[in-house]
Amino acid sequence: MRRVFKIILGVFAVLIILLLVFAALIFGDLAAYTATSVETLPQVGTPMGTALVLYDPGLSGAATRVAQQVAAELQNRTLTVTLAGIKSSAAANTTGYDVIVIGGPIYAGAPTASVKDALSNLQHDADTRVGVFGSGQGATTPDDVAQIKNAVPALQSGGALSNAVVMKIGESEDLTARAADFATQLAG
Repeated sequence: MRRVFKIILGVFAVLIILLLVFAALIFGDLAAYTATSVETLPQVGTPMGTALVLYDPGLSGAATRVAQQVAAELQNRTLTVTLAGIKSSAAANTTGYDVIVIGGPIYAGAPTASVKDALSNLQHDADTRVGVFGSGQGATTPDDVAQIKNAVPALQSGGALSNAVVMKIGESEDLTARAADFATQLAG
């Protein structure tokens, strides 16, 4: 009987350790530290401006797919797009762009710490249009956008980014259509 109890206790300890590791990955935003790549997508047609799309990949990579699709839609609107991880060298210099998009996964109803930090420390030109996206499970509800805004003081009424376009794109939604709508709101 003692042997069975020790086995059960051992399994329970392993499960607790795995749970703690998983929580550290999510709440410690460790996935953001892998987001260091930078890619420039040339404009299609006559150049009409520049855009920077910064993203935190998250654990599933869904935010990366959203960022790539948003970048492609901005590129289709004749912008030269820099698609970069939120911890990349491109994230350090955010001035000189016509459009800046920052996004990543939504965990527990709020953007990741790296997205919040990037938005709080964003330096941009006065006429730059700013967009913020969150990716997550299920279809988007009005509460999702409100939660993103409430989690980032700069996005709240009177904040430095209160005019930003904020959108959540759920994994069950049509990514191409939602990204096209987001790009249209940002670039026209």
